[in-house]
Amino acid sequence: MSDPYRQLGVPQTADDDTIRAAYLAAIRACPPERDRQRFEQVRAAFEAIASERQRLAHALFDTSAPTAREVLELLSAGWKTDTPTEASLYQLLGRHD
Repeated sequence: MSDPYRQLGVPQTADDDTIRAAYLAAIRACPPERDRQRFEQVRAAFEAIASERQRLAHALFDTSAPTAREVLELLSAGWKTDTPTEASLYQLLGRHD
């Protein structure tokens, strides 16, 4: 589950112009001649959230599984020294019961 907002460095509340500006800055910083894989990741992220309609579709239908790195980042963002509850683990994994 690659987060296109994180790939482009924009908040989820960003508008079309902000997303486009972030995309252009990212491809200028990493052209395909330098790093083809990174360029393709940035392009795919932009295509996923370029318009309001695409952002809504991404929010509603993106069911890809999170990577181990993303799970660790989510866990460390709200890190507490106590043991996580079952409800917090379900929330982290996106399960709504």
